Amino acid sequence: MENLEADFWRIFGRALGRPIQPGHYRQSELAEWDSLRHVELIFEMEERFRIQIPSEVIAELFSDTDTVLAFLRSCVATSGQT
Repeated sequence: MENLEADFWRIFGRALGRPIQPGHYRQSELAEWDSLRHVELIFEMEERFRIQIPSEVIAELFSDTDTVLAFLRSCVATSGQT
């Protein structure tokens, strides 16, 4: 799971266009985390973690980083990836 989190923070920073230190962030706290960059984040996560994120979940993930990480952990645990 350490790799998952490290990969997530790299992807998140790349999607937002700047390095982001690990922590808890709400979407409303980061001006860069707009809807377009959220879609970029989703695409990057799908590619890196080899998952498919259902469209109804995409909006739910546009909330905070803890929600996104919990979703990723669940997907990876279900698929057996590390």
